[in-house]
Amino acid sequence: MQADREKIKAQILKALHHPEADEGLYFRNFVHLHEEDERIAVEGAKIDVLDALNELIREGKVVIDDNAEEVVFFASDVLNN
Repeated sequence: MQADREKIKAQILKALHHPEADEGLYFRNFVHLHEEDERIAVEGAKIDVLDALNELIREGKVVIDDNAEEVVFFASDVLNN
């Protein structure tokens, strides 16, 4: 189970480092890709992706912007550059 969580966390970070994510990603961007999206899919149930995101936030690897209608997720190292 922990290996699955680590895999999801790695996929989230990879998605957040993709050029398409330069303005961050909404939660729905992790669980649903469009045909034109070039970033990798995050493989996992919505609850598992959410749990992995929460862990990454606690670890300081992901930050959120909740000033809009939907929360936007950013890789902390990308946001600080």
